[in-house]
Amino acid sequence: MSAYELMYIVKPELDDQQVQQEIEKVGQLIQTNGGQVKKVTPWGKRRLAYTVNDQREGHYVVEEFDLDRAKVQEVERVLKISDTVFRHLLVRQDEGKS
Repeated sequence: MSAYELMYIVKPELDDQQVQQEIEKVGQLIQTNGGQVKKVTPWGKRRLAYTVNDQREGHYVVEEFDLDRAKVQEVERVLKISDTVFRHLLVRQDEGKS
């Protein structure tokens, strides 16, 4: 398994409880694909640098997790078709980083 970091932005019209539910859904997605979530850091609602899909703000969330490389495409596929996550970035962390 490899270590990954996922940053995603959730629609701004969701309240705190709905954002928390979305965080849990993403965590479930990772676990369903055989991964293990190590750390979740919600950054809160922030203004975007530029308009994305007519959105000017969004709830930022960063998750660190371990996942088999073969399952990464499935996680990204589900995030791309999500109704509430409108932007995401998934990167593999360096092997020497802890």
